[in-house]
Amino acid sequence: MSSPDQYTLPAQPVAPPVERPRALFDGTGGVIGLRAATTRLDGTSRLLDVWLYGDPPPSHADPSRWMLRPAPGAPRPMITAVTIVPAGTDADGTPVPSHFTLTLDGALPGRGVYQLRLDPAGLDVDPLRIHLPVRLRPECGDIADCVEAPPPRPALTPPDYDTLARDYPALRDMLIERLRFLDPAADLSAPDLVLTTLELFAHLGDLLHYRLDRVTTEGWLSTARRRASVLRHARAVDYPVYPAISARTTVQVVVRRRPGGDPAATVLPGDLATDAPSSATQISSAATCFTLDSAAPVTVLSSYAEVALYDWTEHDATLTVGATSAVLVRPPTASTAGDWLVPGALLAFEVVAVDDTTRQRDWATGTQETAADDWPRQPLASQPAQVVSVTAVTPFTDPLSPGLNLIRVFWGRHEALTMPVPCSIDTGADHQAGARVGVARLGLFPAHHGLVVDGPATLVPVDRLTGLPADPAVDEVADYMMVAAGPEAAPGLAHTPGGRPWQLDVTVTLPNGTRVHAERVTSMLRAAPAGFSVVVDPDDELPATLRFRTGALGLAPPAGSVVSARYQIGAGPAGNVAANVTHRLARSTTAAGVPCDWLDVCDADGVAVTARNLTPGSGGAHATPLDDVRRDAPQAYSAVPRRAVLTGDLPGFAVQVPGVRRASARRSWCGSWPVAVVAYEPPAPDPAESARVATQVQSALDAVRMAGTEVVSLVATPVGILIALTVCLYPGSDPGASRAAILAALRPGTAQAPGLFAPGTGRMGADVYLSAVVAAVAALPQVDAVAVTEARRLTDPAGTLQSVLPMGPTEVAVCDDNPDAPDRGRILLTLEGGR
Repeated sequence: MSSPDQYTLPAQPVAPPVERPRALFDGTGGVIGLRAATTRLDGTSRLLDVWLYGDPPPSHADPSRWMLRPAPGAPRPMITAVTIVPAGTDADGTPVPSHFTLTLDGALPGRGVYQLRLDPAGLDVDPLRIHLPVRLRPECGDIADCVEAPPPRPALTPPDYDTLARDYPALRDMLIERLRFLDPAADLSAPDLVLTTLELFAHLGDLLHYRLDRVTTEGWLSTARRRASVLRHARAVDYPVYPAISARTTVQVVVRRRPGGDPAATVLPGDLATDAPSSATQISSAATCFTLDSAAPVTVLSSYAEVALYDWTEHDATLTVGATSAVLVRPPTASTAGDWLVPGALLAFEVVAVDDTTRQRDWATGTQETAADDWPRQPLASQPAQVVSVTAVTPFTDPLSPGLNLIRVFWGRHEALTMPVPCSIDTGADHQAGARVGVARLGLFPAHHGLVVDGPATLVPVDRLTGLPADPAVDEVADYMMVAAGPEAAPGLAHTPGGRPWQLDVTVTLPNGTRVHAERVTSMLRAAPAGFSVVVDPDDELPATLRFRTGALGLAPPAGSVVSARYQIGAGPAGNVAANVTHRLARSTTAAGVPCDWLDVCDADGVAVTARNLTPGSGGAHATPLDDVRRDAPQAYSAVPRRAVLTGDLPGFAVQVPGVRRASARRSWCGSWPVAVVAYEPPAPDPAESARVATQVQSALDAVRMAGTEVVSLVATPVGILIALTVCLYPGSDPGASRAAILAALRPGTAQAPGLFAPGTGRMGADVYLSAVVAAVAALPQVDAVAVTEARRLTDPAGTLQSVLPMGPTEVAVCDDNPDAPDRGRILLTLEGGR
């Protein structure tokens, strides 16, 4: 590359060509410059006409001063002669200025652009106009006219198979085409091993793409089809998805009566009320089954079957709507051992028909053991049973009936009767069935729709990838299908209203014979570091699955282990049956891992007892529809917060704990990482209650805090304040009553009549403004004027008057004005005027 000089281009700065061309046309200083150039053919000669700014000087008609620079790789023609052409006109009469004509040699130049350059040595030449771009092939016109265009490529023909298909036939066709391209002479006959290998690869690709499609489909909430996948997506945003819920009912256990006695039977947890025949030891899931919810064995007496209501010796006594107490006549045959009726027991009221009014009155007064031969009597279908929970039991005596053993029972207002119950024989003309009377029922148990199943046939080990049965004796199996709980054996797994299984006992028997219990968790993220944990994966099309491991989380039973499960089935609306459907009480005493054999429950004399559902089954519901989850889950967090994302979200969860009146939160630094400090106002100063609330608050905050954040809860600091007021009363006002009204307006007061300093008023750490105190007192009708003479914290010097008492973020102002707690604030009143 030549070294740069004053003629090296481009030249800077750049300017529009206006003044310099004008100076060249005028011939200022004899400076010349190249203006334009064009090429033409004259026979076989190739001529190049060059115009300057002005007339061409004879000193420039030297071929050695002119040079043509070609593009890289192009031929370089030589200038053999330079002629000065005087000014004239062309064939069209257009004036042609004087110019140079350069004659080139016979070599054929290239089609590209050449640079015509004038050697400026010893000449006065404009540095910006010492060369010109020229084309030396005028016969080509534009450069594209001399280029031979290649023939167009033939149009691409689509293949005879779908390139997007990923099934076995498409993959096989694509592999065969590739093989033909690589080896045109390949043998594609069926016996060839190459073709067999190719087909195996196509089959493997089909399986892999099927698995990829399935994983991709379940990876998005909008496209997920399996309930387990939708459940995981919803759990990520804390959206609850409830499974099918079991129905609930109340069951009465009846022990057959013996003349002159009160036989008893013991009801154990897990006993079953069913409509299956008494002779059946195997109960089908199609039968109506309700499992009794009793935490401990309960003794049921024969006298519980039917108890008379005391009629107060009247002929029209009735338990009215809204009643929360009743008087019962204890049967004369009732056992005297222990408490016959205790608080917490369930009590039901039903209406029965009266066939013999005289016998009914004798039974109600204790002179007859029963009121009918068919005992206990069946209730009227038009009068549903009303079940209450006894809160108190007390003996009762009526001087007008001194011989009766009466008991008065009470229940809560939330369970007040919704229909009247006749205590006396009702023979109203509007009763087409005749006389009727109300009776009480005892021996009641809450129950839920559920049937216990067990045995090897209740679990089937499956392969997670293919869904086919697996062999746990050879392989390590992590998934077990609960074949007794699913669409094929509806109803499914029984769940509480909160979504937990009523019963799920999973046991793993290791190859060495050790039995280990597996704990049920909602997610493998909660799996214990040691031992077995299982997750129940529900499904709408298949039975639920027990999953022991997900990736690296969890622990699968080793090969050779035996997994057994005892669980209850009975969920959904199948349990919403009518009242009085069940009649048998059955019990299974078989060991875990063995199919259940159901036998009748009998009393001490071996007589079978009966079990009747007094109330219809209710509450059984289908699982949350997946379409509802896909629609509501993405935005549910904004409607009902379930996670504390910011520090300001924590107080809202703290005040949900019973007993917490208000709370505040602030971000602090513990020395190593940030921490959120939540201060809350506890209930009344009770050490035991405060400790319980503190534990619940910390647990509630830990459950909603974000991962990687720390939350510390502490009790807000109560700050006692002193308020001194001088109040002027209207003439005629009673000073004593006025003082009481003013103190009631300022003191905490009660929940029904809270005062200005009532707990929970305002936000945590709010400052106390004296204007609010003055406004509360001035609003009383007997107050004419109010003046604040002292307002301070109890720790401030006496006589301090502050219009605003500032509080810290973890402080709460208290002014109880209680002599027993002088540190919780005082109110000083000075009354003037009045009477």
